Amino acid sequence: MHSVLQFLKRYISNVFLTEKGLVGGPVFLVLAMLAIIWWGTWTRVEHEKALTLENSIAESKNIAAIVASNLHGVLERATRYAQIAQAMMEGDPSAAQQLNPTRDGDRAYLRVAVFDDQGNLLQSSANRTSEPELLQLVLMAKANQHAEIQDDQLIVGRPSRSDSSAWRVPILIPFTSSAQRRGFFTAIIDLGYFLQLYKDVNLGDAGRIEVLAHDGYQLAELNGAMLSAGIDFSASEFGKSLEHAEDGVIDAKRPGMPLEDIGVLRRVRNYPFLVVVTHDQNYLMSRLADRHQDYLWRAVVVSMAVVLLLCGLLMVAFRQRRLYNVLTSSEQEKLNLISQLEQEKSRALLQASHDYLTGIPNRRLFYEMAATELARAKRSRKLYALFFLDLDKFKLINDTLGHAVGDLLLQGVARRLRESLREYDLLARLGGDEFVMLISEMASESDIARVAAKLVDVVRAPFLDLDGNDIDVSPSIGIALYPRDGQDVEALLIHADLAMYSAKSAGAATYRFFDTSLNASSAREAELLSRFKRAIRDDEFCLHYQPRVELQGFSVVGLEALIRWNHPEHGLIYPNDFIALAESNDLIVPLGNWVVDAACRQLAAWRVQGLPIVPVAINVSSRQLKDDTLLETVMTTLAKYQIAPDMLEIEVTESCFIEDFDAASQVLEQLQKNGIKIALDDYGTGFSGLKNLKILPIYAIKIDRSFIRDIRNDNSDAVIVASTISLAHNLGLQVVAEGVESKEQLVHLKTAGCDQVQGFYFQRPVAATEMGTLLQRGRFTPS
Repeated sequence: MHSVLQFLKRYISNVFLTEKGLVGGPVFLVLAMLAIIWWGTWTRVEHEKALTLENSIAESKNIAAIVASNLHGVLERATRYAQIAQAMMEGDPSAAQQLNPTRDGDRAYLRVAVFDDQGNLLQSSANRTSEPELLQLVLMAKANQHAEIQDDQLIVGRPSRSDSSAWRVPILIPFTSSAQRRGFFTAIIDLGYFLQLYKDVNLGDAGRIEVLAHDGYQLAELNGAMLSAGIDFSASEFGKSLEHAEDGVIDAKRPGMPLEDIGVLRRVRNYPFLVVVTHDQNYLMSRLADRHQDYLWRAVVVSMAVVLLLCGLLMVAFRQRRLYNVLTSSEQEKLNLISQLEQEKSRALLQASHDYLTGIPNRRLFYEMAATELARAKRSRKLYALFFLDLDKFKLINDTLGHAVGDLLLQGVARRLRESLREYDLLARLGGDEFVMLISEMASESDIARVAAKLVDVVRAPFLDLDGNDIDVSPSIGIALYPRDGQDVEALLIHADLAMYSAKSAGAATYRFFDTSLNASSAREAELLSRFKRAIRDDEFCLHYQPRVELQGFSVVGLEALIRWNHPEHGLIYPNDFIALAESNDLIVPLGNWVVDAACRQLAAWRVQGLPIVPVAINVSSRQLKDDTLLETVMTTLAKYQIAPDMLEIEVTESCFIEDFDAASQVLEQLQKNGIKIALDDYGTGFSGLKNLKILPIYAIKIDRSFIRDIRNDNSDAVIVASTISLAHNLGLQVVAEGVESKEQLVHLKTAGCDQVQGFYFQRPVAATEMGTLLQRGRFTPS
């Protein structure tokens, strides 16, 4: 507000208070500002209305797509039940036992029944001796046989008009057995139970989710938590418009409603059902009324303030005009004097705050800047580290080669340190050969250790031709972490200094943390890194395998290979302790090549043992996808062990496509063209959407274990998993659920239509020697 007042003062003094513009200028400015205020208010109100309608339509489209997809899955099961009924009519004794959806947990079906061509009841899941409601639908279908009702065509009947069962819809599917016997599968679908799954979806007071027959008859409606059904729209304009409408927004007015609803229609693919999701336009706009009223009052208040403010400033400007001419000359003189003083101040400040020899900040400036950074660090979750660097044997170099050479060496060290640090890291010289650095925003202690190791290597490189001398010097670095080792600059410097002396005691050219436990962690990481290449060469790594089980017959259809490090001193080390180390040190590609070779080698060994083999899946990182030799390595290894390409599967995560989606996708397409299947691992934890699923050359997605863990207790997870399965199947993809640890999770996933599962419920990852029995048996028997 203060800056606005200053601008208006200058504007009035320079423009309005001329002879001709004294009155016309303020009037023009007032009108212009008022026009801007009211135009902005009107624009904002209209934009929010349009955005609210757009968001409502987008939300309705998503809800309609999910409801239609899940309803399609329910009706698909009806087709499968009809096939079982046909098998029963053909004499299959086990088929009748499978015609009981409620026993299998399928609560969308209240009961099913099978009739022959004479209307005789052959089977009832409720063990009834008669099914009059379903028999009536059979008789109607027989009476309309001249309408060319074909086998497997689903026919929707009209439900009972009673309040308690208005949404219980009878359906019929005719079929013909191999002996040309005509039969009818009938069922009653509880659309009320189906829609109750979406009762937590907030569509407003007048919003609704409806399921209608193709002729406009309302089969079920969910309005908030209220269920209803039975309205016949077929004779109305609304119903006629639905009969020929395409998927998308509909704008027909419902009978008895004063305004058009904002509705979205979605047809259920291959079945005579419509899903309509509507919002009440009055309800949506009423939610914005208070806010828009507030905008209007603000515009009125601001408009009045502008008028009063300009009147006041105009009075001030009259007085300023009388003083303007007198002050102009003295103001210019003061500006010249101030400019000179600023230049002198800048020179003095630079000399007082920077090291005269190296040009980097000195102790005083470092204290000020570091204190500011540490105040900001209190709001950060990242680590901050203070480095105290001292040059080993600098005094000897200074005394033997002279101070001129010593000065050149200090300037060279300062230059290398500045070039090695990030722009926002602080660097200063405390005096002599002592340098300090404040390293900001680091993710972990291991990252800080890598920076320290890099600085040691940078300073150790020879300094050539310093006044005719080539000098080798090494640093000792002490590290203190904020806030663990100190809350202010002074405490951090003291502890970093102590850690530096610990580094000197350990020998030249090294670094030490003030917290000795971090030194042990850094030493373990350095130990593992030094042995990594040897471990790959000597086959210290090994693969453990976890089976992937299909849910129809619980047979083993694949294995996932998981890498372990069998360290000779530390025992079995899991990937979390060395994969990041391989990634950051460019060792992930050779490690990945070893995994490809080990998996193919094991498949060949099982084949020699006479065991039936199944495809083995291996994980590939984003670094491997950037390797130009990946395809050649995989195909050469397969040929080496005479393994068919379809016996090796590649699993990639969504993070592989963050940096360069097109390049990663091209590599996967090349692998697919050579017969290798690709699966998308940990689906749902990254960025991929339906668009990427359609583009990527994958055959399956693996739902991340975080969605499976609480699938029985968390309704959101259950809906997400069911929708993911349905949408993936619509895209022609298989679905694998990871992390299945209980029978309850297994039953829920099987009911939702999941294809395969993997997890501790069946078996934990084990060594290859323990897989022989399972491969020979080929399947599990769930308890």
